[in-house]
Amino acid sequence: METKFSIELNQQTIDFINLIFGNIPISVVLTDAVGRILMLNDHYANVLKVEKESVIGTLVENVIPNSRIPIVLATGKAEISQRHVYGNGVKSIVNRIPFFTSDGKVAGCLGIVLFESMEELQNLAKVNEGLNTRLSVYQNELKSIYASKYSFDDILGESVIMRKTKELAKRLALSKANILITGESGTGKELWAHAIHRASQRIDFPFVSVNCGAIPENLLESELFGYEEGSFTGARKGGKLGKFQLANGGTLFLDEIGDMPLMMQVKILRVLQEREVEKVGGSGTEKIDVAIIAATHRNLEQMIKEGTFREDLYYRLNVLYFRLPSLREHPEDLELLISHFVTQYCHKSDTIKRITPEAMEILFKYSWPGNIRELSAVVERLVVSTVGEKITPLDLPLYIRLPTKDRHKDYRRGLDEALAEVEKDMITQALHFANRNKIEAARMLGIPRSRLYRKIEQYHLEDNLTKS
Repeated sequence: METKFSIELNQQTIDFINLIFGNIPISVVLTDAVGRILMLNDHYANVLKVEKESVIGTLVENVIPNSRIPIVLATGKAEISQRHVYGNGVKSIVNRIPFFTSDGKVAGCLGIVLFESMEELQNLAKVNEGLNTRLSVYQNELKSIYASKYSFDDILGESVIMRKTKELAKRLALSKANILITGESGTGKELWAHAIHRASQRIDFPFVSVNCGAIPENLLESELFGYEEGSFTGARKGGKLGKFQLANGGTLFLDEIGDMPLMMQVKILRVLQEREVEKVGGSGTEKIDVAIIAATHRNLEQMIKEGTFREDLYYRLNVLYFRLPSLREHPEDLELLISHFVTQYCHKSDTIKRITPEAMEILFKYSWPGNIRELSAVVERLVVSTVGEKITPLDLPLYIRLPTKDRHKDYRRGLDEALAEVEKDMITQALHFANRNKIEAARMLGIPRSRLYRKIEQYHLEDNLTKS
């Protein structure tokens, strides 16, 4: 809808307009209702090559060739960003804005030349295009730095519990509410957060991750909210954006939220309530639009009882919730995961390895308290450190190779006895996996055959061999 400007064009108004536009480097002319010039600024007078005092009271079309101001005065309709051609052929871009009296009659017109020539406009367009190109480059760089790296296709697992968890996470990704992910350490909470972001409507915006337990308490506020230049000793020139600002429009992943100090919990709660942040050392707030995914391996409900986690923040974060199962809860996925990691690390180290059925059997029996992170680390170590193509039971770490009950023996009875117990277990396992072939067992143990014979006799293992 067009806005009409009511104005009384008396001498006081003309003097005021002249005060505003008189010395600016833009061409400006003001006329009355019949088109007589009431004000012509210095810049326009220089462009037209006239003495401005001599043209005051003159009809505008006699001073400015082809002027359309008389048409605007007749119609009362403004002309915005219109092309105007001077008598010398120079093309410009102008605004012609009519004024009205309080009873709706045309009182006059203000003409403003936005661009003195098309070349000036083209130069500005080039500059603007360059700025847009650079802005696009920066936006693409930001997107590449803070982009989600994983999708649900990268989450391996065909067990029932994994399929159900994945289906739930996909549904939650379509919501705009905050999401809380819980689960033991090593279950892959950040990977799931990446996948949720990629499946959400915010996929084209940044995914920013913060480990709340890895940042010193005195730096956490500036890391999350940013800071202004000079706000503290060592502050970067020009200040710094915080993680909330970097994630604007996208997703902020607050990993290990249970490790966040109480004071910061208060400030995070305020951001979630008000949807605005204030930089350290800043004097104003900035609106943000960020989806929050929080994760923790801690029991937040127990922490609330102990007074180490705020109940109001817990309910703000726990709008949508799902728990990641431990590896112990879906052992049927172990073979798939191990195969994946072997392939991945063999490719990385340009080698070929395979895990023997005997070694795989031991890996299946282990409880994996460190979950998938521990499994990945163990497989990488096996691929890198094992001599030869086969990964056998004797290549496995001792804490995995020994049965759980043996790892918790009371070794206070003496080092010699404890070492003897471990040695006996290793020989027994080697003989078992070598199908009682003593030559093969000695090779697996990396000891001479004669030494193996002595140890079998020492630990009275001959009877077990006969029985088996």
